[in-house]
Amino acid sequence: MSETKEEKREATSVKVKPSIWKEAKKQAIDEGKTVSELMEDAIDTYIKEHRKRK
Repeated sequence: MSETKEEKREATSVKVKPSIWKEAKKQAIDEGKTVSELMEDAIDTYIKEHRKRK
């Protein structure tokens, strides 16, 4: 996420299929990120892409 000032993170919970969570953890390790960072990037990309379509 490209931000000019760091936004404080909050703890939250989501329900995710175990198989997807396992792959997300592997991907995060491969990219040198936390799963939280990976999810933030994915959600941010999703939102930006869907805004473009409107």
